Amino acid sequence: MTVQDALLGAHNIAGFDPGLNGIESGAQIRFLAAVAALVVRRQGGPARAFAADAVLNVVDELEPACNLFDADRPFLQAAHDGKGLVSGQRNPVKRLYPWMPADRAEGFWSRGAVAKEFPMADATLALVVHYHYSFGGNNSIDGRSCVNGSPGIRYPGLGYTATELLWHGASLFETLTMNLPKTWVDGTGLPAWADPSCAVSRGGAGKPEHPLWRATWGSNTAQCLWADGALVAVSIGGSRDLPPTMRAGKDGAKEWWDLRNTEDPFYLYVEVQTKNAPGVVTAVQLKAQRLDFGHQETDLVVEWNAKGLSTAVRERSQGAMKTPGRSASLMFLRHLVEGTATCPVVRRTEVLISSPKKWVIADERTRAVAQAAGLVKAVCAEVAKPFTLKGRLTALRDRRADAETAFWRNVTAPFEEFIINGTGTTIDPAVWPRVRAAALDAFDEIAASAPGPKLAPFIMTARSSVARNVTGLMGRLVKDDTAWTAIEEMEVPA
Repeated sequence: MTVQDALLGAHNIAGFDPGLNGIESGAQIRFLAAVAALVVRRQGGPARAFAADAVLNVVDELEPACNLFDADRPFLQAAHDGKGLVSGQRNPVKRLYPWMPADRAEGFWSRGAVAKEFPMADATLALVVHYHYSFGGNNSIDGRSCVNGSPGIRYPGLGYTATELLWHGASLFETLTMNLPKTWVDGTGLPAWADPSCAVSRGGAGKPEHPLWRATWGSNTAQCLWADGALVAVSIGGSRDLPPTMRAGKDGAKEWWDLRNTEDPFYLYVEVQTKNAPGVVTAVQLKAQRLDFGHQETDLVVEWNAKGLSTAVRERSQGAMKTPGRSASLMFLRHLVEGTATCPVVRRTEVLISSPKKWVIADERTRAVAQAAGLVKAVCAEVAKPFTLKGRLTALRDRRADAETAFWRNVTAPFEEFIINGTGTTIDPAVWPRVRAAALDAFDEIAASAPGPKLAPFIMTARSSVARNVTGLMGRLVKDDTAWTAIEEMEVPA
């Protein structure tokens, strides 16, 4: 399906190909959103569909910039004379993928060998992926090395998960317009790949480039060798086209794309305070929020609500062309980053679509849910304490992760029933006995695997300590006397 066909039928298309991974989905959404911004601008508003005449006019205007084989400005590529670029292991086409490891590790990390050449459709998607999601590394073109300035990917640190957050609608049209910033539509700016020199999108004196141009500028590019319409060899490196307002040097480049990144409508940035020992705020920094792999969904939802991120999601949505409706879902694109700091690689990338009621809480309930989520987090920490290196249960000192997993599994039902699905400005105190029971059940589950009876006295002591500490935590929050009495009177087995 062409871009033109996708936009013309967007109101009747349910979603994206489920066979695509997170980065492939993100690349398609980002590219289509950039074109959709021009269509909405042309038709004067989002309406209920993309107008056919607006789509056709925009596609015609962009066509010169979208020619894969243009001699001077090939689409998402750097022009070259063909010398030194040959097919084979020296210039593999897999380099366009940010999730591809080195040749020697390919067999371990990949389901199978990657194709040695890409037909035109696959090659086009791979180029869009590389443009939006490529990392820095040792590869270079004419002395320009790849750098970490691509619009769609962040370097969160090794072992962490860069996380994009989008609204997912009933149709492709809804998905695009709910994630389309008004600032992209305003003015006359173009996507950076259609205006590489920023001739049209340049701001006035002392002003930054147009928001659409900034959001779509990519730091890396590719030189490609084609044969009979197929991509057979690739060389990658840094882009020769730099933003007009980017200062010289590595610090200037990082300063520019760090600021650009915080404006990205597909990541959620919030202010994070750094405090010293007395609790005085010493710094405030905007940081992208993450949903790291290796955690159960309830764990992630609790962490999310403990931070009070509902308000940040709502505020970000106010700047979009279309307000998310009740039927909209949240879509998380999660990219696990591994490799090395100088040559990172995406080891896992996937799409998570979830009900927004878990992540976006009503204004009047946000504070209460945040407090409750913070308490549930603290309870989890108490459950896990005996199963750490500092715990006295010697034979179970490596079971912390198992204890946390058991707790999150046990607490899912009461958390969703009373906290997420509750109403009003307070939390029903009936939830706390169930949270306490979930904690002790998790402890018992892990303790039951202790080898032999010698640990029994230590297990009894540790369980009593967990019960006492959890009860103490709840006593700081629970105000209802009846509910608190019910918690205190729950029997702690000897």
